[in-house]
Amino acid sequence: MYDRPISAAGSQGPHDEHTTRAGFVRRASGGALGLALLGGVRLDGAAAATLRSRSDVRHFRSRPDLRPPRLEVLRAPAAASDRYLFLSPSSGPGQRGVLILDDRGDVVWFRPTTPSTAMNFRTALYKGEPVLTWWQGKAERGLGRGVHVIVDSTYREIARLPAGAGRQSNLHEFTLTPRGTAIVTSYEVRTANLSGVGGPPSGKVIGGIVQEITIPGARVLFAWRSLNHVPIEESHVVFNGHAYDYFHVNSVDIDADGNLLVSARNTWTVYKVHRETGEVLWRLGGKRSDFQMGPGTAFAWQHDARHHDEGGLISLFDNGAAPPVAPQSRGIVVALDRRGRRARLVRQYTHPRRLLSPFMGNAQLLPNGNVVVGWGGLPYVTEFHRGGGVSFDARLPAGGQNYRAFRLPWVGHPHDAPRLVAHRASGRRLLYASWNGATEVAAWRLEAGARPDDLQTALTRPKKGFETSLPVPASGTYASAVALGPVGEELGRSTTIRL
Repeated sequence: MYDRPISAAGSQGPHDEHTTRAGFVRRASGGALGLALLGGVRLDGAAAATLRSRSDVRHFRSRPDLRPPRLEVLRAPAAASDRYLFLSPSSGPGQRGVLILDDRGDVVWFRPTTPSTAMNFRTALYKGEPVLTWWQGKAERGLGRGVHVIVDSTYREIARLPAGAGRQSNLHEFTLTPRGTAIVTSYEVRTANLSGVGGPPSGKVIGGIVQEITIPGARVLFAWRSLNHVPIEESHVVFNGHAYDYFHVNSVDIDADGNLLVSARNTWTVYKVHRETGEVLWRLGGKRSDFQMGPGTAFAWQHDARHHDEGGLISLFDNGAAPPVAPQSRGIVVALDRRGRRARLVRQYTHPRRLLSPFMGNAQLLPNGNVVVGWGGLPYVTEFHRGGGVSFDARLPAGGQNYRAFRLPWVGHPHDAPRLVAHRASGRRLLYASWNGATEVAAWRLEAGARPDDLQTALTRPKKGFETSLPVPASGTYASAVALGPVGEELGRSTTIRL
C-alpha cells in the first residue's frame, strides 16, 4: 500500500506545505478550520468565533496572565497516574506555550511563549538534575527558526541555545545526552541535480542536519548531513517547482549502542547512523530498506522513531499522510531481527475515531507497558493499554495541534510565591489561591488578621485544580494563603493582601 507513487496533485514542498496541510485539515474537518498553519491558526468569520469561545480557554482569577487551551478529558483512567501530561499546543484557541496537566485536564504548570510557538516539551536530566526542555521560535514550512530552552525544577531558565555553527535551529528534536551535550536538528539548502525526481538538473534541495552540541555554548561536536549520505532519489515527495524538501528529519534517538536513529519523514525511512563516521549502517522502511518488512510494518510520513529493548524494538508514529496513503494513523511497535534483517509488527495502536493525522505526532512507550499517542495535527491525546484498549483519551479545542504528547514524572518547586487575590462576583466575594508549577500542594491554609504582621489560621481547604476558591473570613482586614504539603508541612506563602 505504501509503495505506490504519490501523484503530483498531492505533492508538497517547503514553500507550499502550509497550503497542502491546510487543505488536508479542511477536508478532514469539513472545512470548519479555515487555514491551518503549523505554528498557529488563521481563522475566517464564524469559525474564528467558534474556536475562540471562552470555554475553550482556561481563565484564572489569581493568574489572569495565563490563558492556556482547555484539555477536555473524554475518558479518564481507571486509576490515577503517577505521571503528568506534557503538551505544547501550537495552534487553536488560547496562548501558545508549554503545559503540564493532570489526569483531570487541570493545569499544573503553564508558561506562555506567545507570540512564539513551543514544541517538543518534556523532562530530561542535565548534570544529574531533572530539568524541562523545549524548542521555542517561529514554526514555518515544517522547519522553523528558534532556540532550545532548559529550565530547572524551580522553573528558572538555566540555558537558551541555538543550533551550532550559526545554523537555524529547527523544531524537530532537542535531546539531552548522558554526556551533558544536546542532539538538535537543522537544515541546509544546496544546489543539486533534481532530474531523478522530475526537477531540473540544477535546482534547490533542502537537506537535513543532525548536530551534537555543547551546552550552553552550542559548539558543534558532531554533524551529520543527509545530502552527504542519502540520495535524493530516496524521497517520496514529488518535485513541485520549489526548493525540494527531500528528507525532512523529524526525530533523532540515541540507540542502545550509542549510534543514532534518524527518522526522515519524506523518505519514509528510519536510518541507523554511526555517531562518529556518519555512515548509514542500515535503513528501516522506504525504497531501500535493509530489512524485509513483514505484514503491517510498512509506514509513511512517520515521526518519532525510538529504540527499546536494547535496540530490538522500534516504536514510531505512522502518520500515513499527508498526502494520505493509509486510512488512518497509528502508533506502531516493530521487532527487529538484526541478524536476519527482518521486521515484524508487534502491536499497532489506532484511535476509535480512525484519526488520520497529516503531520506531527508521537508514540511513547511507558514503563508499565502502556503507550501514549499524540496525534499531532489533530487535537487528540490517547493512552492505550499494552493490549490496545483505550485507557485515557483527551482533546484540545478545535484547531488545536500539538507536536508531541508525553506522560512523564515531575516534581516542581516554583521559585516565585503562591498567588492570592480577592474577587467579587454576583455580589459575593471570594478569595482565589494558586501556585503555578507546584506539584506537591495538597491543601491551602488561609490566615487572616487585623494587621498584616498578626495573622491567624482562619480555615484550611483541600487544593482543587490549578486554582482553589476560599471563602472570605468573617473577620480580619488582611489575609495570606499558605500552601501545605501532603502531611501538612508549609511549602510556600503568598504575599499578604488587604481584604
